Amino acid sequence: MRRVLLRWVPLTSFATLVVLLVLMAAPVDRDLVLRLYALGVGGLALATLTAATGFATRRAKSEFEAALRRQPVRFVRPDELERLERQVALSIENAADFHFRLRPSLVAATDAAVWRRHGASLEEAEDLMPATLWAVVRPDREPPLDRRAVGPQLEELSALIDEIERIGP
Repeated sequence: MRRVLLRWVPLTSFATLVVLLVLMAAPVDRDLVLRLYALGVGGLALATLTAATGFATRRAKSEFEAALRRQPVRFVRPDELERLERQVALSIENAADFHFRLRPSLVAATDAAVWRRHGASLEEAEDLMPATLWAVVRPDREPPLDRRAVGPQLEELSALIDEIERIGP
């Protein structure tokens, strides 16, 4: 800010020297020269104050300006995707987690695909899907006897998802 204010001093000094030289050397109207000098120095003062004000407000933005400024968009993974990833990881480790956590998502996806493609409910669609998929999504599937047993492998889950995709359009 000091640098902005110090710019005014040399310009005003130069203008003063020019006015003094003109008043001494040329036969001109003194009143007109002094009025022009006052106008020039006033303009320099206004320009300096404007620059100083702009410099001072650059540091502290108003709440309005902060609200107008766009916030950078960060890539955020959807919560549903993270939830499904956790369900898959848990279901591979544990048969009970597969049955109670991931299987309902597979049932919902299969039901939606069957309804969209064939207009039928999941209970009516046993003959529309492979036996491996029906064994997983059938409504009367019992929970595993050994809840701590290892769940289906990732390849098996991938095959089930592929079958669901084949049912849907």
